[in-house]
Amino acid sequence: MMNRNLRKIITYITMILLFMVLGAITLYIAGKPLASYVMAKGNMIIVNGAPGYPGENEPELSKLVLNKKSTSDMSESQVPELDSQYGTITCERIALSAPVYYGDSDASLLKGVGQYPNGVFPGDGKPFLISGHDATFFAPLEQIKIGDIITIKTDFESYNYTVTSKITADATDTAAYDLSQDKEQLIMYTCYPFGQLVGNRSKRFFVYCDRTPDSAAE
Repeated sequence: MMNRNLRKIITYITMILLFMVLGAITLYIAGKPLASYVMAKGNMIIVNGAPGYPGENEPELSKLVLNKKSTSDMSESQVPELDSQYGTITCERIALSAPVYYGDSDASLLKGVGQYPNGVFPGDGKPFLISGHDATFFAPLEQIKIGDIITIKTDFESYNYTVTSKITADATDTAAYDLSQDKEQLIMYTCYPFGQLVGNRSKRFFVYCDRTPDSAAE
């Protein structure tokens, strides 16, 4: 009788432990997508206010046609729809790799980095701005050095840029960029200090990159 009761107790305890393990596995599988979403949203809250662009989005820009200065067979290309991906940006040395979206909405910056929608693109011979969150896709910029090579790849061509300088400036300092220059310049920026959860988040980290001569259009 004693052994029978003992076996019942052991069986009962084993069943409880088994149900606990199965329950934990089920909760993990079911809750992982939600946890990822909450963490992503948390990053957005942490970096709230960073990567804003100067000026407002202009819906009419999506109707423009740009003459592309490239050797591609396609000499003209339609400006992408706002918040759509048109390329990728990489820097091998710092393990930077992110999709590039046309626009600065929260949805775009949650999925990658975003370009100021002023109708200027790689290969157009003008400065353009790309921003991203310091806690996610632009976190590698903390390790960027002068001379690093940044590559933007689109459906039509790849464009290389060399890092020439970097500064820290106030978020409201419009003198930190000059979009009227008559040269092609990639300007990347993000919140500063990197990864700071609390405190002052009004600074921006800017990285300036010139088009490399061997990748510029003739």
